[in-house]
Amino acid sequence: MIEAFRVGAAFSKGTLWDGLDLAFDDGEVCVVTGPPASGKTLLLRILRGERRPDAGDVVVGGESLYRGDPGPGKAFRASSGFVPESFSPTACRTVRDLFRLSAVAVPGVSARERMEREEELLALVGMPGSQGGGLSCLSVSERARVALAVELVRSPRVLFTDMLLMNAGREWTDMLGGLFRALAREGKTIIMAERTISERWNTMEGGQGITRGPFRLFRLPVATEALR
Repeated sequence: MIEAFRVGAAFSKGTLWDGLDLAFDDGEVCVVTGPPASGKTLLLRILRGERRPDAGDVVVGGESLYRGDPGPGKAFRASSGFVPESFSPTACRTVRDLFRLSAVAVPGVSARERMEREEELLALVGMPGSQGGGLSCLSVSERARVALAVELVRSPRVLFTDMLLMNAGREWTDMLGGLFRALAREGKTIIMAERTISERWNTMEGGQGITRGPFRLFRLPVATEALR
């Protein structure tokens, strides 16, 4: 379980938000929505243990990410996955390069097993046979889906995504919803930051969400694949 207690963040012109209380259970699919410049990416970084909040704390499995021993924070960052809003195509030249970087964090897996898993995940996100493709040639949607496949290779217990639905495109909404529900049924937690939530996704709050500062928090029902 991930719990944020009275979390606040400041920037050069003052307080961005303060006093946020959030909780994410194991096996949940959650979407945090908010307008541009509301600090959604910053919130994900704080929840992942990457950026100390200016107030409050984040606790994962009963251990603080920011108080005392830095070990829990480092371990959580290493075990969680993150799909960024964008990445530089110059960091790696090909899709295969991205997978090679991710493979460093997956010890004990043979090259053949890893390759089979990569092919399976790329096909799942509509990018079969693209390992040798250049990243600079991919569309925004293709980059987003490849980045997701790369993170899923490591089978992270918690997956954070930043604007993935928007970048992937509306035609992938249903597929991603089904995929994330399936992962949640395996006990994994998905935390997504988006500007809005798809009208096609049923939520446990009846489509209204829960207000937390400048954000609204939506939880998707995991027991059913039904979409409106």
